[in-house]
Amino acid sequence: MINMLDKAQNNPFNSCQRCTLYANISGVKDGTTSVVASHQKMTLVSNDYLFQQGQLALGIFCVKEGTLITLKEMSEKKQVINVIKPGQILGTNAINAPNYQHSARGLTNAQVCFIPKPTVIELMNQNIQFKLLLMKALCQEIGAAEQKSLAIIYKSGRQRVAALLLEIWRSANTPKNKIHFSPEAFAGVANVSLKNLLKILQEFDRKKWIRHDKTTLKVLEVASLENLL
Repeated sequence: MINMLDKAQNNPFNSCQRCTLYANISGVKDGTTSVVASHQKMTLVSNDYLFQQGQLALGIFCVKEGTLITLKEMSEKKQVINVIKPGQILGTNAINAPNYQHSARGLTNAQVCFIPKPTVIELMNQNIQFKLLLMKALCQEIGAAEQKSLAIIYKSGRQRVAALLLEIWRSANTPKNKIHFSPEAFAGVANVSLKNLLKILQEFDRKKWIRHDKTTLKVLEVASLENLL
């Protein structure tokens, strides 16, 4: 697996005025300048790691495009914590810790914006709204993990796969195009075996609800998938 954060130091700096973080620091004196000066935009391929649990925490991320998952990794076992969509923030639980407390990995191809930790801490000290934004992101992550546990209890495998398909499809900036995704990561999020996932996707494909080809998919019948939920 490729760890994209290891390459961050060599990537060119880029500004992105649509970033959630950028929007919340625009009123801070020198805040926007700090972000533009230190902002890095990275492209992540599905199944690649953005960062891994225990790795030195270098900063936070805002998802611009695509979908990622966060994972708790315990020896050979990986537990999916959350599905991260465009506009959401990653790495907030590491602001006051030396290392990332979980891993982040691409579920689909994605683009993320990275802001170094020193800049984040400086902005938190300058702007209460920015600090509240990061606290909200952390609370949302905890709440999403609890909701996922309930979804696993009360939904069948077919329902969980359908719900995840719709969630990813709706979060895509270009829903008319195919989405590149990781089957292994997708199975982990839906809490089904890889074999069962492929069986369900093949069923949906036969019914012409989706178009599925190894690591790409396209939703064709949103209403049919919604009827399963």
